[in-house]
Amino acid sequence: MNSSALKTIAIYLGVFGAGLCLFVLFLQASPSPETLIVGEWKELSWSYEKVDQPASDVIDKTISSNVKEAIGNRLVIHQAERWQFFPNGDLLLISDAGERMVKWQIKGRGHILQLVYDKDTAENYVLAELDNGQMNLHFETDVQARGIAKLTFERLN
Repeated sequence: MNSSALKTIAIYLGVFGAGLCLFVLFLQASPSPETLIVGEWKELSWSYEKVDQPASDVIDKTISSNVKEAIGNRLVIHQAERWQFFPNGDLLLISDAGERMVKWQIKGRGHILQLVYDKDTAENYVLAELDNGQMNLHFETDVQARGIAKLTFERLN
């Protein structure tokens, strides 16, 4: 190998190494979903994000309390108004009816929020948006319009 070929290899390795270092720095600088979700969140609304029916059949994408209750019959937490996530994996669900402690964890590639009740019942939500002020959770429902329901929360603290 001549010196020109060695220089070219060294340049390619240097550029690759620098790119790899920048990638690792970006990963370290961005907060993980596990740390962003910790805190108290207030439920703002339920709405349809995606609906299987034609648009003319669905006039308002807001979910009424009757439909919310029908959907909620399959969900354990459907009446929780405030969710308080703790760093140890505990989640306190607070509603007018009382409080309930469950376990939470982030699964998949950081986009699935799993809530576990009594070690045998689990609910999975797609963590569609999570930042310092807002959280959107999606779940599929076959009630009424059969689509993806969206829960919107705002951070309280």
